[in-house]
Amino acid sequence: MQSEALRNIRTMRQVRTSPDVARNRKLRTTNSLSKTKEEVVSLESLADGCRLAQVLRNERQRSKAHEAAVNKSQQRLLRARGKLAATINKNRALTELRHDLQRARYEGDDPPPLQQAEPSVLQQRLWQMEVKY
Repeated sequence: MQSEALRNIRTMRQVRTSPDVARNRKLRTTNSLSKTKEEVVSLESLADGCRLAQVLRNERQRSKAHEAAVNKSQQRLLRARGKLAATINKNRALTELRHDLQRARYEGDDPPPLQQAEPSVLQQRLWQMEVKY
């Protein structure tokens, strides 16, 4: 005789919970019971059109927000690069100036005191270089 103990055991895939059943079941109201099949089809198509318009509107808003975030990020990146380029330019110009002073001191020339040099010349020298990465 065959054992019937393990034959009727259900696995988790076979068991349907009440939320799963409710998700797949359409609600049947008194109003929906009185409608004809043509009315139901036409109303569902109208609802799909409204849903489609709403989905498209939401997608446009999401796209605009994404573009705004990308533009803001690019502007922040450009500002940061500009600050970095200014720092690099200043450091390079200062290094060149220090090398010139060291070279002049090594060769025995008296470098002109910095107080007598024109500030505009120093500023031009500090800020005129381009950054090359």
